[in-house]
Amino acid sequence: MSPRTILITGANRAIAQRSPSDHLLLGCRSKEKGEAAIEQLRSLGITAKIDILVLDIDSNTSQYSAVEEIRAKYHKLDILINNAGTASVPKPDLSDFRTAYNDVYNTNVASVTLSMLLFLPLLKQTSLDPRIINISSRRASFYLKTQPNFPSTVSIPYSISKTALNAATVELWNLEENKKVQFHCVSPGHCKTALNGFRGKKNVVDGAEVVAQLVLAEKGRYQNGFWEMEGEDKEPAPVPW
Repeated sequence: MSPRTILITGANRAIAQRSPSDHLLLGCRSKEKGEAAIEQLRSLGITAKIDILVLDIDSNTSQYSAVEEIRAKYHKLDILINNAGTASVPKPDLSDFRTAYNDVYNTNVASVTLSMLLFLPLLKQTSLDPRIINISSRRASFYLKTQPNFPSTVSIPYSISKTALNAATVELWNLEENKKVQFHCVSPGHCKTALNGFRGKKNVVDGAEVVAQLVLAEKGRYQNGFWEMEGEDKEPAPVPW
């Protein structure tokens, strides 16, 4: 397999470890944050080619600029991994209710959907095997949320936003002009991240394994879908919608 160009909105150690021959573009809000991410990856012995792409997914201007920079500088894009996201909990008195919800929807739904729409032409024009992988959550699943033993959520805006993101992903993959693009939503599991104050039960590298598997899979190995790897899973398993 020839080297591919992969854009990740947010550093992802597992992808860098598992794709040493690919060219990784780290989409970060600032050059300084990108340099810090690369320094951390290099300290772990990761040798993949990595470049910084200054990208604020909440900014239309930044997203348009990122598309043009990739087109002009790298000439192709094979895989888009939307890893950026946010969560919030409204104050008890609900004084910031609309702000809390709107901010989460803006980043997790509107910004990620815009990212897909803007990068799709470049993916389709320059890649023989274009793929989009969106980081979702088990909390996006209507089926799982209605099961009696499924735990309640800390952030309702976050959970709803991931359900909406899944819906947006499906809507785009159903368009006739996108039939040659692979679309995946993934649940990394309850990982130790800044979003939950690092209280998750799963290491972020283990959580990203499902993404790595979808990146490394041969063309056509997995159908468009919603995937996870939990427990003893050796490969991505479908999550009920």
